[in-house]
Amino acid sequence: MSFESRNPTTGELIATYPEHTPAEVEQRLQLAWNGWKTWSRAPLEERKAFLVQLAELLEARAEDYGKLIVAEMGKPLGEAMGEVKKSAFGARHFAGDGAAYLETETIPGTPGRIVYEPIGPVFAIMPWNLPFWQVLRFFIPQALIGNSVVVKHAETVQGCALEMENLVRDAGGPAGLYVNLSVQKEVAPQVIADPRIRAVTVTGSVKAGRAVAELAGKAGKKVVLELGGSDPFVVLEDADIAKAVHFGVMSRYSNNAQSCIAAKRFLVAAPVMDEFVQAFVAAAAALKMGDPMLADTKLGPQARADLRAATERQVAAAVAAGAKVVTGGKSPDGPGYFYPPTVLTGLPHDAAVAREEFFGPVALIFPFKTEEEAIQLANDTEYGLAATVFSKDMARARAVAARIECGAVFINDFVRSDPRAPFGGMKGSGVGRELGALGARELTNAKLVWEGS
Repeated sequence: MSFESRNPTTGELIATYPEHTPAEVEQRLQLAWNGWKTWSRAPLEERKAFLVQLAELLEARAEDYGKLIVAEMGKPLGEAMGEVKKSAFGARHFAGDGAAYLETETIPGTPGRIVYEPIGPVFAIMPWNLPFWQVLRFFIPQALIGNSVVVKHAETVQGCALEMENLVRDAGGPAGLYVNLSVQKEVAPQVIADPRIRAVTVTGSVKAGRAVAELAGKAGKKVVLELGGSDPFVVLEDADIAKAVHFGVMSRYSNNAQSCIAAKRFLVAAPVMDEFVQAFVAAAAALKMGDPMLADTKLGPQARADLRAATERQVAAAVAAGAKVVTGGKSPDGPGYFYPPTVLTGLPHDAAVAREEFFGPVALIFPFKTEEEAIQLANDTEYGLAATVFSKDMARARAVAARIECGAVFINDFVRSDPRAPFGGMKGSGVGRELGALGARELTNAKLVWEGS
């Protein structure tokens, strides 16, 4: 068996990659175990120096890696290079400020202290939509901590998967610090159960994450889950509409509208609904869709044919339920998996499709009459990743934000991850945190050391 990588812009086959055999899986798990034994004993300064070198290589190779990302998942080249540079920023951050996250903590009034120690190899199941950043945002803190990683990357971005293993080696990482595992999902239970694996992290669908969590729970292993979202974008009647539209369009359609943390349900106060919709539709329709290698392209293709088909089915279901297509809504003729920037209004809140996550270039816009209704609608989803609130009244915006059930809320800004801040959700969006101080400590052993006289 082998994996195929196809260019979503043309549908053409780029390359095939062989799966690892059972013997190779065993070899790689042992390699990760040995790598942890070596790396966990390396001085902190050595680990920090490795991250600096990692950042330098990412910056030097940003264009090459960006082109590889474009070829395998289709986002515009500028965004792809930005993803690589963001990974470099993350490496530099943890090489600098990250050490403070792991400092020993004293317990006031006692002879005790808490020491944050590495726990061992961590198994990561990673998606295709941010093929460098998703993996490196997980890996970078683990490298600082002293853990090794075993990464099962998405089947369609195996070129990226191999390049990241090479990157870690080129940056001076020891054998076994980063181990790529090219296997089907059916092999994951075996890996999770292996005693050499100490923890598991997943970025993916709710179904996949919960299945992995069940397996990890049976094995008594910690799990971190980042499982997507249907982020509400609340526009109160006193909002700066031009700013809200600008950030809203950016949030919804960047990364080819294939991001877990992104505005997807726009909840707009009734008095400004018409103004917002008119401006939003104009801005969305103006986004140039086309070859992601061209500098002026703002929206590339969806990553796979089945993903575009899923978007088509969801839009059809929304229309059948009463939604109106204000712009877009139909796949263009020709090669590739393109779908235009689409805006839907009038979808009933109780329609089944209204509660689904749209992982394609579709924005749903709903009006609300009262602040209480806005909060109720924002929380009327199984997801709880992030949210946005726009208002010129900061006290009011903070009050609304406090009542939205999510892992992060952005006021007069757009949702995103940042290496300096914790990232993660609640409810169906997952458990645990990545990035920032909380993320750095998430997969450590917080050991109590109590010294008597």
